[in-house]
Amino acid sequence: MIKYNTGTLVLDTNLNVVDVTEGYLEYVPAGKEHSFLENVKAEDHHLIREMMDTLADESKTEVCFRLLTKNGDHNWVTAMCERVPAGKTYHAKVYFQDISIIGNRNNTDEIDFGTGLLSKKAITDYAKEKCKDPNNRIDLCIIDIDNFKQINDTKGHAFGDKILREVSEIIRSVVGNDGKAGRIGGDELMLVIENAEDKSSLRSYLKPIRESVESLYRDKDGFPIVTVSIGTANYPLYVDNYDALFNLADRMLYRAKNRGKNRYVMYNPDIHGQIIDGVLKEENRIVHDTTPQDRMKLMLGAMEGLFGEYQRIIYDVFRDILATYELDEGYIFLSDLSKSYYGFRRTEDTVLNNQNNVSRIVENVADISYVTTPDFDKLFNSNGVLVLDTPETQLSGVKHIQKIFIDKGISHAFFYKMNIDGNRGYVVFYNTRLLSRKFPQQDVTDFTYLGKMIEIALKSR
Repeated sequence: MIKYNTGTLVLDTNLNVVDVTEGYLEYVPAGKEHSFLENVKAEDHHLIREMMDTLADESKTEVCFRLLTKNGDHNWVTAMCERVPAGKTYHAKVYFQDISIIGNRNNTDEIDFGTGLLSKKAITDYAKEKCKDPNNRIDLCIIDIDNFKQINDTKGHAFGDKILREVSEIIRSVVGNDGKAGRIGGDELMLVIENAEDKSSLRSYLKPIRESVESLYRDKDGFPIVTVSIGTANYPLYVDNYDALFNLADRMLYRAKNRGKNRYVMYNPDIHGQIIDGVLKEENRIVHDTTPQDRMKLMLGAMEGLFGEYQRIIYDVFRDILATYELDEGYIFLSDLSKSYYGFRRTEDTVLNNQNNVSRIVENVADISYVTTPDFDKLFNSNGVLVLDTPETQLSGVKHIQKIFIDKGISHAFFYKMNIDGNRGYVVFYNTRLLSRKFPQQDVTDFTYLGKMIEIALKSR
């Protein structure tokens, strides 16, 4: 089985042992505890030397190598290595983990040595075996590193390889002995979680993985450089075989990517469509036919729903806001302002033929990266609110943004600025009808309260 946090040791630049933990002493043969390189398989000595050289320039790195055990076998281990000051030089603090395979087999074909995770065949075989018994409950998660090609192109493949190792280390650390993970493609990983009783329990794994990856590297403005998108599905709750499970999780990954990345999507038939004859019947972007609610009821329902357990409540509340206030478009943006996190639009037949007071709402994606323009940002008040009733006049000082509003036919707009864990975010409403009236002060007050509630709810996810 895979063992976690096996042991720690400290090496000087000549690879002499400076300090060790009990875990290391218990792992290697007696009498060889202070001869580290002697315990490493000869063919892997160059990997240890390269690790030490890397730490001369970088604060952390990872390495996989074979380490001698008390029973005389060389088992594969993965190690997180950290540079620590030591006078005028430095030491390497090495946290290693045994990644030997189930059944005490040491088959190197079952290890992906770029990540220290299981190989594609090993993790796939494991998931397939689990799906043979309906008494097993597993959540299959497909994890994709966002914009990985761009990371490789701009920062180099060495940095890309480092990201792969660090993301894999986070996954191992979070999941521990409650699941197994493997690499199934270049930047695509598969995780099988075995002990999640429900969506709330599953979220307790997915949320720290997403947040830990997001915190790895930040640009000069504080935005994350590395993020992951995750799609999940459950066996046997929704499907009865491995292929259907993988395909369903893959569809949820697609939705996570399409929604703006840096998020996880757990399959829910009420949101994502029913499975009929083993095939997911996704609606063609039609979300719902929604009728306006009493506004006080909407506000009270939002307060109760936004702070509930399931993230889909934000999805539902936001859709109902559009119908109740007769808004043409509404969006929630987080971090990446070039793509909305949630986005809805009322269709044209709603606007022109709304005789039955029913709004047909479809998913939509928008870009508000223009808000980062300093002159535009200055238009917000001290509450982080901006109301545009006459864009052609109010935006006369930012002609390129004025043109965006004119080209898109935006006649009125409301912006609420959020701060989510140090990242900028916005709640945005547009009206695009030529005869639409400016937002009444009561609506602006309601939107501000709703924006604040959404901000608090997102912070708690």
